[in-house]
Amino acid sequence: MIRIVHLLDDFAMGGVTRALSLFEDDRIAAMAQSRVVTMGKGVVTAPRLDCDLIVIHVPPCWSRLPHLAALKVRNPQARIVQVEHSYTRGFEVEKITSPVRFGALLRTAARLVNEIIAVSEAQRGWLEDRGVPVAKLRTIHPWSGREELLAVPDLPMRPTRPLRLLAYGRLAPEKNFAALIEAMDRLAPGLAELTLFGSGPEEARLTALASKRANVRLLPATNDIAPRLRDCDAVVVPSRFEAFGLVATEARMAGRPILVADVDGLPEQVRGGGIVAPMQNADEVARAIQLLFEADLPALGRGARASVLPQHDGIIARWQAVIRRAASQTSAEDAFDSSRLAGA
Repeated sequence: MIRIVHLLDDFAMGGVTRALSLFEDDRIAAMAQSRVVTMGKGVVTAPRLDCDLIVIHVPPCWSRLPHLAALKVRNPQARIVQVEHSYTRGFEVEKITSPVRFGALLRTAARLVNEIIAVSEAQRGWLEDRGVPVAKLRTIHPWSGREELLAVPDLPMRPTRPLRLLAYGRLAPEKNFAALIEAMDRLAPGLAELTLFGSGPEEARLTALASKRANVRLLPATNDIAPRLRDCDAVVVPSRFEAFGLVATEARMAGRPILVADVDGLPEQVRGGGIVAPMQNADEVARAIQLLFEADLPALGRGARASVLPQHDGIIARWQAVIRRAASQTSAEDAFDSSRLAGA
């Protein structure tokens, strides 16, 4: 039985913490035992962990590199895997002032781990472009852990009423919800309604924007998302950057079409179940929403759910391969130690 330690620094990381429920799946639990530990920063806080596989869910930064190096030294028996939940090509464009220095960070951090798990093929390609060794790169999509969404009824034929749009997640600038709200002004009256829910640093601003529009409502965050997905016609994900976008996965699980921005890992989710379009500003978002009026939304919803059904098994299989590589490393080290003892 392989022992896994997951390192996090924020236990309210939304999709990241939900995704860890994957390790409770019987197929994973039969191979490995998992526990979660808080990741520090300083060299002295790097612990000696009694495990065979360390999975880091914290993005690398310059201040944390000494901690990562010390973690490697103090746990020579463990295979170390970095899951990159955050950094993307879009993130680099929006947030990074020195791409050269940022690339150096990514390459330096890669030398301190055995594998790097990208959460989308687009992210993996960008990491390769930044000089991260191809041999260390794998792609494993995250999982939402909300299988109850598979029981949401299929989308019925839309009656004569406004199109019901839904968007949700962390209310932060990168999610581009302000542009989505403003886009509702560009639509003819009575054509569409938007429900937005979540929490985050932009909550006050988005509340003010929503309060000025009769066709927009902002609701509190909730973990009970099935009723809200059931009552919508399509889910809009207008992010400025997004490694993968579990909101889009959850919409697909609920059989709802998705309208996603053409950035990073979001287009990979469409797979016959939605529309990809530029959505950097309110005008582009409004034009993208217009495409929904021309689409067969029930058919897209069925396609969305059909495309997501085999995804879970693929994610399990790829994590099983990661665990097997850790088991092989442990077995090789045990054999080496046994041969040394025999020689003595």
